[in-house]
Amino acid sequence: MSWRTVFFSKPCSLSVKNSQLYCRFQDSTVHDIPIEDISVIVLESNRINLTSALISECSQSNIVIFSCDSSHIPCGIYVPFNQHSRFTQTANSQVKWDTAFKNRIWQKIVKQKICNQAEIIKKYSFANYVGLKGTCDRVQSGDKTNCEAFAAKIYWESIFENFQRNKNSDIRNSALNYGYAIVRGVVARSLASSGFITCFGVHHSNDLNAFNLADDIIEPFRPFVDDIAIDIFKNSETSKELLKEHKQQLLSVLSTDCIFNDKNSNILTAASQTTESFMIASRELNPDKLLLPEFKTA
Repeated sequence: MSWRTVFFSKPCSLSVKNSQLYCRFQDSTVHDIPIEDISVIVLESNRINLTSALISECSQSNIVIFSCDSSHIPCGIYVPFNQHSRFTQTANSQVKWDTAFKNRIWQKIVKQKICNQAEIIKKYSFANYVGLKGTCDRVQSGDKTNCEAFAAKIYWESIFENFQRNKNSDIRNSALNYGYAIVRGVVARSLASSGFITCFGVHHSNDLNAFNLADDIIEPFRPFVDDIAIDIFKNSETSKELLKEHKQQLLSVLSTDCIFNDKNSNILTAASQTTESFMIASRELNPDKLLLPEFKTA
């Protein structure tokens, strides 16, 4: 199984030869990486050239490619599709979802997200663990009482001081957005390659969003990014800018350990495992078949 996340921050030319990714930098140094080892490619510099042959090879190897904006935050994604033998079967089952099924799926997603947030608070001995943990059991079908928003208010107040999630100038938000974008891309890749129509979500329904379904499924994965961000910013002397080393820490979220179906796993593998379980849930219209990653403290 592919496992490497490759990060390019300097101008270079990327191509493929003999199933190897070749990277030639401006000083003429060359590096090569086996395609079969790569899961994610992040193109941070806007002065990177890559061949169409490499893009095709990445598609066939189910590699997701991110491009970044002027702030060096992932803003675009190239996601392979039509990789699964049951592509049409998955899409056909998706269009049969009814409101009850979508509401139950969303209930499971929100419940696991809040449970994972509670485990983050427990790990760092922050306040409000008991209150947040208790909120998990109050999530109803479709989260009609909006436990997600209630939990979020408690959660953010507990893990960061003087923090507003919608304040773009806060470097902590930059770090969170970077990590979320990476996980979102991996989830989107897994969903698309399994035949799901990613613009049709169970809860998110933005007409301008091609990845509503990924934005649903990512929710329980977010606390794993939060955990890394907390570690980065626990030192008050942390830089005011998101440094390369911070990004590398955030990229490591894909190899972060988690519990999946009572077994040890990691986030990259769990994204695929979640999609596989969601395919079964969708085909059988049985929300109980959906399995999600769990954050567990040591």
